Amino acid sequence: MFRKLKISVFIVLVLLATALAYAQDKAPRYIFMFIGDGMGVAQRQIAELQLNSKPGVAATHQATRLKMNSLKILGMNTTYDSTSIVPDSASTATSLASGYKTLSGVIGLKEDKATKVSLISEHLKKNGLSIGIISDVKIVHATPAAFYSHIDSRNKYDEIASQLINSDFDLFVGGGGDQHFNPLKRKDGQDLYAEAKTKGFAVATSRDQFLSLKNGTKVLANLPGDVNSEALPYVMDRTQGDLNLDEIVSKSIDLLSANPKGFFMVVEGGKIDWACHANDTGAAIVNMLDLDKAIGVALAFKEKNPDTLIIVTGDHECGGLGLSMGNTYRVNPELFFSQKISHEIVDERVKSLSEKKELTHEAVFKLAEEFGLISLSEAEKTAIVNSIADEQLADKNRIKTLYGGYRPVSMVFKRLFNTRANLYWTSYSHTGIPVMLTAEGMGAEKFAGYIDNTDVCKILSRVTRAGMKW
Repeated sequence: MFRKLKISVFIVLVLLATALAYAQDKAPRYIFMFIGDGMGVAQRQIAELQLNSKPGVAATHQATRLKMNSLKILGMNTTYDSTSIVPDSASTATSLASGYKTLSGVIGLKEDKATKVSLISEHLKKNGLSIGIISDVKIVHATPAAFYSHIDSRNKYDEIASQLINSDFDLFVGGGGDQHFNPLKRKDGQDLYAEAKTKGFAVATSRDQFLSLKNGTKVLANLPGDVNSEALPYVMDRTQGDLNLDEIVSKSIDLLSANPKGFFMVVEGGKIDWACHANDTGAAIVNMLDLDKAIGVALAFKEKNPDTLIIVTGDHECGGLGLSMGNTYRVNPELFFSQKISHEIVDERVKSLSEKKELTHEAVFKLAEEFGLISLSEAEKTAIVNSIADEQLADKNRIKTLYGGYRPVSMVFKRLFNTRANLYWTSYSHTGIPVMLTAEGMGAEKFAGYIDNTDVCKILSRVTRAGMKW
């Protein structure tokens, strides 16, 4: 009797172990990949410090974590491409999407600029999942395009737009980019909006149109853009008519959840990179927090849907952000609470003042105060006066050398703010610094460790049983 009981217990334990192993090996139904463009460790750190600060009060701890920094699995990935240790977004996003290295500027092709590589998104679509690609910059930009396009140059935006509407994916949401779909703005006069509708897309070009879409609808949304119609405005420049990333992700979950087989959603915080290129720390911080709120939406979804995987990484680091400089042991990101507008708005104001011949010292000092530079010192005023004079420079090479190609006045505003906060930027471009990866959910533990960006795709393929081969 006792022997039979032991055998029965043993069989039950074996069955439980088998069931547990099967459950652990099961593919996630819902996959989120969040990509902070240009987002390195320093960017994650300064945003978290801001989260633990108050206006006028510096952070003394990091008790409150960013959502992205609270995920249970931690890794790092290298970002070099076939051109350089310092890569671009096209090649690094291609590595994340395909598991292959390629040249800077190339999307979805090998180094020969001709051979297509398979994309994780394409394989998951064949397996029955719905695919959503989201960005706060225009949807034909390099990082989002790497998950649906194959082209030899990231700058061929009109051609990338054509590939987008000919894809069989389910949802595209970007900020700006109307010029690549609108027949009045495209060089070839094609009406890609009309063509998209014939292919089953519902086209949305406003907040209300997007939010009113019915679940299960195939979507192409080009939301109203910034001053250049290239992206959503920076968070600090947005108005009530603009959507934040968490709102976009929340609505997109509803739209894609009509598919019982699940979805793969790629979400890019692209304007983090743009702020880092411009060394606009305040804009980088608020856009980091915008991305983090969107990650919070995914985590809330995971609570109700345990068969979910969330991955957060960067495609590369941008700007070489350093937290403290000289011999002073401090950094004060809380100062950026007072920054009210981004460099993009400053540039527009300077341009307007110049055209009206009203670019006076007093007008620019007032603009500096509106930017957030309160109580200018005499040394700061002198730096601003010199930048006003440099606005008249016709030598573009000199402007690039002195100001990274950005407008002198706005760049000096940013430098003064950064100096006050005791931080610095080493570059106006990308760097070769590895980026942090965090993950949580079904299969997340496989992403731990120091890996390459191509490994991210390879691991994701195994975890999701996408069936990719190399």
